[in-house]
Amino acid sequence: MPVSLLRDHFNDMIARLVDGLADPARRRRAALAFALGYALLWFIYGVIAKSSQDLNADMAEMVVWTRELALGYPKHPPLLAWILWGWFKIFPLTDWAYLLLSAATLGAGIFLAIELAAEWLEREKLAAVPFLLAAIPFYNFLGLKWDQNSVLIPLWALAMWAMMRALATRHLGWAALAGVAGAAAMLSKYWSVFLLAALAFTALADRRRAAYFRSAAPWVTAGVFSVAVAPHAWWLIRENFPPITWVTSRRFALSTFDLFRSFGDYAGGTTAYAGAALLLVLFFIRPSRAAVADSWFPRDDRRGAAILFWTPLLLPFVPALIKGISLLSLWNTPALNLLPVMALGSPRVIVPRAAVQRIAAVVTVLTLLVVAAAPVVGLVILKKGVENDAAYARLVMQAAEREWRAVTDRPLRLTAGPFVLVSSAAFYGSDRPSTYADFSRYLSPWVDDARIAREGMAIMVAPDSPYFLMAEQYMATAPVTRRTEVTLVRRWLGFESPPRKFVIAIVPPAP
Repeated sequence: MPVSLLRDHFNDMIARLVDGLADPARRRRAALAFALGYALLWFIYGVIAKSSQDLNADMAEMVVWTRELALGYPKHPPLLAWILWGWFKIFPLTDWAYLLLSAATLGAGIFLAIELAAEWLEREKLAAVPFLLAAIPFYNFLGLKWDQNSVLIPLWALAMWAMMRALATRHLGWAALAGVAGAAAMLSKYWSVFLLAALAFTALADRRRAAYFRSAAPWVTAGVFSVAVAPHAWWLIRENFPPITWVTSRRFALSTFDLFRSFGDYAGGTTAYAGAALLLVLFFIRPSRAAVADSWFPRDDRRGAAILFWTPLLLPFVPALIKGISLLSLWNTPALNLLPVMALGSPRVIVPRAAVQRIAAVVTVLTLLVVAAAPVVGLVILKKGVENDAAYARLVMQAAEREWRAVTDRPLRLTAGPFVLVSSAAFYGSDRPSTYADFSRYLSPWVDDARIAREGMAIMVAPDSPYFLMAEQYMATAPVTRRTEVTLVRRWLGFESPPRKFVIAIVPPAP
């Protein structure tokens, strides 16, 4: 096909998509089509680019949690483990199935963010929303890591949308949905307490608050939320708040300078994540200074959007300053879903249809180029390596199973060693083992001496790992009957990774 015809076809496709998103009668169907297509593209990218490495340790850790279902875990609330338990009852326990969940979560986040933005935007401005969000790394590269941050993208958007609908209609269905979504967010990550604060502030500041609080809606929201989080709250109290202990023990600032440096990184990092979307607005739409001021600090009915946007970004400074906690900009993953509303919401911001089409074309072309480059990314990852021995986890698990079978015909139920290695390796174990991560009872409360004696375990560690000395000390006192050093090479599409050595030791189960 000639280049000119290909260009015309591409431009026609972009124009039809923008037309659909801008049409009140068709916008929801167009938004769904965009979300599905976007999720598919990033699923393809993820499957190809990540095929030269194994599953991320944090993602794999949650699969281990599904083998030890509980009302809470040492580092996080339990919802993601419950979701994964159900997901892998339907799909096979494979990398592609996990990436499918990641991509579906991204697509759901885009779709729900469009619905949320429709509370304040319409036509061309609403049509620009998905393309601006697609320029934020949380909605693509970073979002492919399915974890406590990325899952909040759709949950926060859903909770905010349901709250705005409940405020407008006082319908009990919307009120209940707001409670469910808020509870799901809290049961995913406690950072969602700032979402709850934003929802409360929005309700109190809304001009319809009198009618809202006279209705049953706020009490339904509060009641549904309380019932949903009560079992986990009971677990927290019973176990003396393990996830909170985990966060506070790792995130305390070392000094006042370190604290304020983290504040700068937090603000600067969040701005950088939003940078590409903001540049698209400035370059193609070119709002005036007065329009920019009115967009980001509104005094009309957009005040609710401003409260929902600014509260989760600014409120964390208060407890962080009081407790001396270092902040991470990555924690703001779900907080930018209203960025397009803030940038475009002012009546003084004029958004021509042609400007939206140009933004859409730029974002679409860049996305397609990234997907096309996925094999190159996979090769670079293979040759340069990735952190945490991510290219070797599957191979280490296979080697450990061979060593285990040489000692016993019992299933391998426990793997022990550095958290990052054993978590990823356990994902690929044919017997679906749990982990004794870092030889820590805190990280692995399901392990005790009786279980080790009863089931045995395979210990795995790289000799140059910072955890090797710890593993050696443990192996010196454990009843190890077989110890082997293996050299592993990852092969991918005819290419090979650098060789890597690992020590594998077997503690056999009791007769």
